Amino acid sequence: MIDTAIIYTRTNSKRLNKKSLLPIYKNKSLIEKVVENTLRIKSINRIILATTNSKEDKIYEKLLKNYNINYFYGSTNNLIQRTIKCSKKYSFNYFLRVCGDRPFFSHIHIDKIISNFNKRKFLNYDLMSNNKKNKIVDQGLTIEILSAKSLEKLYLNKKLSKYNLENITSYFYENSKNFNMYYCKSPKNWFLNNKYTIDNFQDLEKMRKIILSIGYKTFNINKANNIIKKNDSEN
Repeated sequence: MIDTAIIYTRTNSKRLNKKSLLPIYKNKSLIEKVVENTLRIKSINRIILATTNSKEDKIYEKLLKNYNINYFYGSTNNLIQRTIKCSKKYSFNYFLRVCGDRPFFSHIHIDKIISNFNKRKFLNYDLMSNNKKNKIVDQGLTIEILSAKSLEKLYLNKKLSKYNLENITSYFYENSKNFNMYYCKSPKNWFLNNKYTIDNFQDLEKMRKIILSIGYKTFNINKANNIIKKNDSEN
C-alpha cells in the first residue's frame, strides 16, 4: 500500500539559501506550495516533512502549523539514513518522494499512478519512476515511489558515495539492472528539456511568473512550457 509522502527540505540549501521559505505566490512560501500540492494527492493519507536536526529547521513546524502533516528530523547530508529512520518511526515501506524545490507537479497524474499500484495485491518493486537512465523527464516533473526496505538493504550492503547518500535514488538508476524497477509513463510534453526546479533566483522568478499566469492551484504543462519558451527567447 502506498499512502505516505515524504517531503525533503532544509533551510541551509547550498545554491539558494533558505529558498524553501521564499515567497512563490503572494504571501505563500515555496514549501507551502509544495505541501499544498502534495495534500491534493487523494491517495496520500500521510505527509511527512523530513528535514535536518539543525535548530534553524525547527521553523517549518511554526510556518506549517495550519497543515495536517508530520515531521521528522535527521541527518543533514545522509538522506538515505534520514529516510530509513523516518520509515521506522512512522512504520511504512513504500512512499512518494517529494522534493521541496519543485513547486509545479501534477497531483492528478501522481494519484492515478499510485491508485493503480494500490489495486495490486502485492508490490515487490525497489523503485517506481517516470525516469529511465536514457529517458529523463524535465527537471521538477520526476515521480518516484520507493521501498524503504530496499533502501535500507542498499544502505547496509553497498558502499555508497556522498552523492548517492544525498540523492537517494541515484544508485538505483546507476545500477538499474540489479534492481526491480517499474517505469511509469508520462506525457510527451514532459520531455522538452525544460526546468521546473528552483536552484537560484532566476529559477524562482521564472516559477513565480508561471504560477501567476496559469493559477496557483493549476497544473497546465502546455501553458507552462509556452511561458518558458517565450521567456527563453526574450533572454
